[in-house]
Order: sequence, then C-alpha cells, then structure tokens
Amino acid sequence: MMKKILTYIILLSALLVQTVYGQVGKTVSGIISDNRGPIPGASIYEKEATANGTTSDQDGKFTLKLKSTSGVLIVKSVGYLTREIGTGNRTSINITLEEDAKGLEEVVVLGFGEKAKKITNTGAVSSISGREIRQSPTASIQNSLAGRLPGFFSQQRSGQPGKDGAAFQIRGISTYQGTTTPLIIVDDIEVTADQINMLDQNEIESLTILKDASTTAVYGVRGANGVVVVRTRRGESGKPQLTFRQETGLTRSAVNFKTNDGYTTLKMLNEYTTEQYMDPVSQYPKFFAGNNLEHYRLQDDPYNYPFVDWWDELTKKFSMQNRSNFDISGGTQKTKYFVSLGYFSQGGMYKDFTKDEGYNGDYQFDRYNFRSNVDLDPNKTLHIRFDLSGRFGVTNSPNDSPGNGGAPTLQYLWNGQLSAFGYPAYNANGTYGGSTSGSTKINPIANLRWSGYSRDYTNNLGFVTQVDQKLNFITQGLTANLLLSYASDYSFNRSLKRSSSEIPTYYYDANTSSYQPVVNNLYRLGKLTRSGGYTGSNRLTNLQASLKYNRSFDNHNVNAFVLLNQTTKTEETSAIAYDPYNVRGIVTSLSYNYKQKYLLDFKGAYNGSDKFQSSKKYQFFPAVSVAYNISEEPFFKNNINFIDNLKLRGSYGMVGNDGIGSSVYSYEKTYVGGSGKGYIFGETGNTTYSGLIEPTLANTEITWETQRDANIGLELRMFKGRLGLNVDFYKKRREDILTQRASVAAAFGASLPYVNLGIVDNKGYEVELTYKDNLFSNKLSYFVNAQISHSENKVIFRDEGAVRYPWLGLTGKPVGALFAYQDAGLYQSLSDLYNSPKLITATPLSNLSLGGVKLVDLNGDGIIDQYDLGYIGTNQPEYIAGLSFGFSYKNFDFSTLFQSSFKYFININRGVIGYSRPENQSIPYNLGRWTPITRQDATFPVLAGSGSQNGVFSTYWTKRGDYIRWKNVEIGYRLPTTFAKKLHMNNIRVYANGYNLGLLYTALPVFIDPESVTGTASTTNLGDVNEYPQQSIFNFGIQFGL
Repeated sequence: MMKKILTYIILLSALLVQTVYGQVGKTVSGIISDNRGPIPGASIYEKEATANGTTSDQDGKFTLKLKSTSGVLIVKSVGYLTREIGTGNRTSINITLEEDAKGLEEVVVLGFGEKAKKITNTGAVSSISGREIRQSPTASIQNSLAGRLPGFFSQQRSGQPGKDGAAFQIRGISTYQGTTTPLIIVDDIEVTADQINMLDQNEIESLTILKDASTTAVYGVRGANGVVVVRTRRGESGKPQLTFRQETGLTRSAVNFKTNDGYTTLKMLNEYTTEQYMDPVSQYPKFFAGNNLEHYRLQDDPYNYPFVDWWDELTKKFSMQNRSNFDISGGTQKTKYFVSLGYFSQGGMYKDFTKDEGYNGDYQFDRYNFRSNVDLDPNKTLHIRFDLSGRFGVTNSPNDSPGNGGAPTLQYLWNGQLSAFGYPAYNANGTYGGSTSGSTKINPIANLRWSGYSRDYTNNLGFVTQVDQKLNFITQGLTANLLLSYASDYSFNRSLKRSSSEIPTYYYDANTSSYQPVVNNLYRLGKLTRSGGYTGSNRLTNLQASLKYNRSFDNHNVNAFVLLNQTTKTEETSAIAYDPYNVRGIVTSLSYNYKQKYLLDFKGAYNGSDKFQSSKKYQFFPAVSVAYNISEEPFFKNNINFIDNLKLRGSYGMVGNDGIGSSVYSYEKTYVGGSGKGYIFGETGNTTYSGLIEPTLANTEITWETQRDANIGLELRMFKGRLGLNVDFYKKRREDILTQRASVAAAFGASLPYVNLGIVDNKGYEVELTYKDNLFSNKLSYFVNAQISHSENKVIFRDEGAVRYPWLGLTGKPVGALFAYQDAGLYQSLSDLYNSPKLITATPLSNLSLGGVKLVDLNGDGIIDQYDLGYIGTNQPEYIAGLSFGFSYKNFDFSTLFQSSFKYFININRGVIGYSRPENQSIPYNLGRWTPITRQDATFPVLAGSGSQNGVFSTYWTKRGDYIRWKNVEIGYRLPTTFAKKLHMNNIRVYANGYNLGLLYTALPVFIDPESVTGTASTTNLGDVNEYPQQSIFNFGIQFGL
C-alpha cells in the first residue's frame, strides 16, 4: 500500500514539475485590444521576470517568449487600467483592456517627492509630459510651456542664444517688492530660473506646477509664488533600450524689420526740415543740393549717394541650430538605470564678419548635458537612488559696444541710430565706409568684425543620494527615508577686445580724390587683448530625513509623513561673498479618504530662514483641503452613467515668501564710507576727516511676506474619459510686503528702513477643456485642448503718503501700474494749438506744431505737468490662453499649439518708430504722418523729431499688447517596424517641427513683438526695444531606437 502511495506521489510531482517548467521557454502571442479595436504600443512583460517584455504593434499584436515559471503577464497602456493575466497552458491569448475613464491610475507629482493618484488629489496642480515639451525645438524649457499649463503666465522678452528663457509666474503677480519667480525643484534639487534654462528637454519625464496652498504649504516660507516640480526620466526593468535623436534647424527673426527706401525717407526728411522752419538745402546739402536727391532715387552712384539697409547688410536670412541626444535605459528587478548625453547649439543672427579673424564675433550658444539616474533594490525592503547630472554652457556675444558708454550694434539698429545715407557699407576700394558728420559715425560691419567677443561660461553640477527603508516589521506601510543633495553653479567670463575703441573707416574726399580716415591718421587697429575671470558661484546642499506611512484599513486610506529639512545656500559674486544661510524646518502631511469618495488633506511646515533675526525666523504655515468625489456615490453611479468622475475640491492655507527684495542681513546695522561721509573739525576750510554713516536704519522686525490662499475647483470626466473639464477659482492676499514709509516727514533726517506693511490682493480663475477619442478600430486617435487663465491683482495698502489728485495714487491699482499723459488726438488748427494747455517739463518744449499730439489737462490748471499723468493699465497680461489639437493615424502623427495673451499695454513710441532721428531711417509706420492734406486720415503725428510733444509718453503711443501666436507645430512618421528590423533597429521616427511661427493677430507694428517689453520699473515707461528679437525655428529630426 505504501509503495502505491509513493508511486502516485512521484508521478504527481513529475507532472507538477512538467507543468511548472513547461512555462519556461514557451512562446505566447496574441492581440491587445479594447471594445473599439486593437491597441498599438501596449507594454507586455512577465510579472516575475520584468526585464522580459515587448510592445504591441500597430495591429495590437505581440509575441513574447517566457522566461519565468509562473507565466503571469502584466499588460499596461496609457489611458487603460493595468491588467494581470495568467497564460496557463495557452500559447495564444487575446487580452482586452478597460479604459481608465476615471483616471484611477493617473498620478500627479507633489512636493518633496510625494505622488498622489489624480482621483484622490485635493489640490490645484497642472502637469505636462516630457514628450509634449520635446515637441518644441527650443533651448529653454519654459519657452515650451506657454499655452499648455493653466495658470502659467510667461513673457519671452528676448531670442538671444543662451539668454532666451521666458520670465514666468504662477497665477500672476502678488507683490510689488519681492520676487515673483516660483520655487523650482528638479529631482529634489532647488534651481534658479537661469539654471532651468540649461536643462535638456530629453531628460524630462514630467513637469508639474503646484498652484494653491494645499500643494505649496510644505515649502512654507518659500511657497507663496507657487512651485515648479520637474521629474527626470528613470530606468525601467527590461533589456537595454538605446535611443538616438538628431535635429537640425533653421532660425530667423520672428519680426519683420523693414525700412522705407532711401528716396522715400529723404523726401520725409525734406518735409521734416521744412516743418522745423529750416532750409533743407542749407541744412542737408549732401541730400538736397543740386540734383543730389535724384541720385539717391536712381542709385546710379551708390558710393557717393548711398542708401544702406543695415538690417539686410548685418543679418543672415537664417541661422543654424543643432541638437543631439543619446540615452540608454533598462535594468533588472534589482537595478535600473537611465543615462543621457546631450548637445545643443544655436547660432546668431549676424553674418560671419569674423571668419578671417580666427574667432567668433557673433551671438552663439553651446550646451552640453549629462545625466545618470540609477535605482537599486538590494532586497524587497530597501531602495537606493543615485542621481548625477551636469550642464555646461558657453554663451558668446559680440564685444561691440564702442567707446565708453557705447551701446551694442543691436541697440543702434533697433533705435534707428545707424545712418542710412551717411556712408556706404563698403567703399569702392574695399575699405569700410565712414563719415565725419552725423549722429553715428561707426561702421557697424567694421565694428562687428574687429571688436572681439565676450564669452560667458556656466557650469552646473548636481547629485542626489536617497535611501528608502521599509519598516513593515514595526507596522505595515511605514518607511524611513534619507536624502542628501548637492548642487553647484560656477560661472566665469573670457573676452577679447581692442586696446582702442577706434576702428579705421574711410570717407571719400573730393578735394584730394582719395579715401581718408574718418579719425585723423587712424590707419591701424588697436591690439587685441584678453581679459576675464570669475563672475560668481552658488552652492546648495539639502538634507532631508522623513518617516512616511501609507496604509489602507478596509475602506479607509491613510497617507502621512513627517520630514526634517535643511537647505544651505552659499552665494558669491566677483565683488562679494555672502555667508552661508539656511532654510530649515519640519514638514507634516496627513491625507485621509474613505472609499476615494470623501477626502481630507492637511499639510503644514514649521520653517524659517537665516535672512531674518532669530525672533522672526520661524513660523508655522498650515493648509487644509477637502474634496468630494460625487461620482462615487451609489445613487450617482446607478443613474448617471455618462459621467465617469465628478469631484469638487477646496483649499485654504497660508504660505510665505522670503525673497522679499532686501539684502540678506537687513536686520543688522550697516555703515558706509566714502565721499560725503566725513567730518569737519574747526572752522570752514579745515581738513575733512573720513568717517562712516548709517545710510538706512536697520529693521530688527523685518520678516517674510505672508499669503493667505483660497481655492475652489471642479474636475469632470464624461463619456468614458473622452471629455474632461477642470475649473479653478482662487483668491490670494499677500501681506507684509516690504515698503518704504512715505507718511513720515523728511525732517526725520535719515533714510527710513523698509518695513513689512504692503498688502496686495490677487484673484482669478482657470478653465481647461479637453476632448480625445479613438476611431476606426483605434487606427485614428485625436485630441483637442483649450484653456484660459485669468489673474487680476490690486494694491490694497502701500503707505504712499498723501497724493495731490486721486488718479496719481498707486493704491487700488495693479502692481506695475502705468501712467501716461492722456491724448485728445492731434492738433488740427492754429486756434486749437494756441488755446490748448502747454507741456511744462524741466526743459520746456517750445516747438508745438499742427499735427502734433494733443495732451489733456486732467486737473484743469491750464498747464500739462506731472499732475496730469493718468492711469492707463498694466504691462502684465491679465489673460493667457492656449488651444492645441492633434491626431495620429497609423504611423503618422500631427499636433499644433496656438497661444495668446490679453489685456495689457505696450508703449510703441520707442526706437526707430518715433522718428526721433530723421536723418537716419524711416519705416512704413511713419508713412501715415499728418500733413495739411492727410489731416483727417493721419495715423501718425506730424514729423517733428524727438524734441517735441510727440516724444512724450502718452496714450497716443500705448497699444493693447493682445496677440494670438502660432506657437508650435509638429508632424511625424514612424517607419514600419519590419523596415526598422531590417536595419537592426527597434523603431525609427522622422519628424519636423516649428516654433514661434507667426502672429495671427496683434495691434502692434510688424516689427514690435508683443512680448518684447524690457523695462518694468518705471510707472511711465515700458522700456526700449533693444532686445535680441524672438526667433522662429524650423526644425527637422530623426529618432531611432536600438
């Protein structure tokens, strides 16, 4: 009997072994689909051998040879619920996935490395994937975000290679003194806005902005401006995946700088001279004596009667841009890695004038990027992370500011300071033209060729080490974490310039029938000299230690953590080195939900900064948020099937801003010496002895700005995830803004310190609507996304003292309020001219004339002075909007983005547009000038030059900056897999994309970009257009995987 039993046991064991090991080496094939057809690109891998996996092809088909004994497959695809399925004895299996209509598996990134499922998140966040960012061929990450993230306000003011990063805020501006830039965190390392410009888009997995107090309170004293959280790519289990991407692009100015022809411009100069009661022939004999004007019209003697279009002479039609990326990722269950190398270069707009000089005198930017992210799991309870990154940039620019106090050639170009008639670009004998008269005598081509270069080097290094240890032996769901990060930024400069600013140029001397030097006896260039040195560095060390708890009890879900954090910053410049200062504190978070239906979240940070005195150093910043998933209620589920998810949420909390716009030690007394700081002993005329004074009194009570932040939101998904709607309303009050007292009499006898008095309110809303669907058995998929954001701020208190007239006060107006003289059109008659109030300035303007800008006397005192400046608006957009859509059909894909900003003002009376230098240039915008014949239809004042009322900042010159921009487009094609396999590659994709492709609407002249505002400090001036113009980019690329 025992023998029979033993025999049966042996036979049964053999069958079991045969069954188990029969899975190993078995090939399984099938089709991945949903209820509408095949799903391409789905990931299929073994549960117990995660490195063994594959993806479904265009028809949803897959084939996988098993390596584990269990034969259990994990199937994932974006937008679908993950499925786990056993193969058993089957070799053919078809798998149906269920759409994730409620977003159950969508994850949002929060502060300090925390993540939350979107369905249980209670805060206001917006995210964008790295793939979307890579659709824009820009050097700077933030330039690709406008119009894609609700609540993200940005202005790209320059297109200069290496310095084209947009200035940006989250939910607008809430302070008139402190910093407005959000806190930026890249993989747990705090970086500056300049440093994020250096980040390679190929490294990015996702970018998230945290917008309300419930998401930013964990950062306490640094959370008031919002937080940008960037997560870089990490490796996944599987065989090594190698990807190479190569892009080559063409860039050109996005604005059309066009001047009038020479003959038209000279006729306008003739008209202007006559208008100024001068004789054109005697004033400008070179242009108007004899038959000279006819020579300019015919251009039959261009060396003696030149007309030079300097924009055309100086700039190229297109410049080059290149990007190369290589990355490898993969790993096992215990080790995962991602390594990336990148190179980016962008050329400048000038022609290659220095090709024979042995150096680059143009604008140029080169950047090198490296990143290595490694994850180790030695056992089931321990996780170790090592990240190492480096970014090295070189920004080149012309050293072309001639003489002391000179300006770059670009500024001369924009401001119309280059003479179009004074001299030819090149003389007949090949030398550079010049002139002994006129406002600008320096030939810009010669200046660019021989003036040298200025080169800025920036090196960023960073590493992160993190250890996570599960403590399930204490209680299930408990984890201890330790993180150390370090980042350094080091910059220096190298330049090459002439020992003398004088450059040999020549004019034709008719008396000697020869070319003579413009500068007497200057025939040779000054010697080239090198200079440079250290310009600054920043070092940042961050240490975090935390306990985290995540556990479910039946229908009750709890997530909590407590974290100790210290960040040490050291800042140095070439002139001064600051002592290290710390930001340290304790962070707490507690989240609870019941059946993912009722959600409660509390976050808080007790932290402070060494910027403030010990008694004012620390404060607790709490925030609470709640949410209600109505769609999880049984009555809702059973009766309203077309709504997948409906969530209401709200939050309220307090956060701070330690970037208050003061020095690090404003609470300490400071003393300065130097001229005017000495003491005189004895009678007048005796010796003055050096001494020290306290220029501004110390403020021992100085502290951070505090902000109370309220937010309510709605999230809606309908029609099985096809339609989505997100709406947020918010209101913020920023208090304790540093303000200099204005209500104290000047007889006090000292400069008063800034004190925490100011108050600003900021309110707004955000709406995002999305629709996506798949058609024709999933062969065609498409999406549409539309969003609009509104932010409106108002100064509640500023202690500005008494104002003579109510319209002059800043209180009650937005931050950055602009004031200008109000215009009443143009003077149309002599009686109107003689009976109107006159402008009173430090140097009274006497040449008022018919056709000039007529100004309004707001206070009715009969004169126009500073008390007649009226509020006109702000230079910060109140509205931003974006519209994107795209589709993919089989192997083709297409996407595009339109972006716009509304309700802000720009002063267009800048540079060449104002006709302030009539002997140099004119533009088509000037052609609508007032004349006695065109007085009724004139769109431009009479030609009166810079010394007239036309040059005063008035509402005649302010235009709405509203615009609609075609921001981005991409079209791509993925070559058939069979073709790629023949080339021993897994996939090949070719694509073309473009950036900043044109303005579909703007009220501004064609060569003023609506984002090119360079100055915001003055309330009566929006700055000059001296910036490098924004660039349009046309880019072509190929990507293949091995």
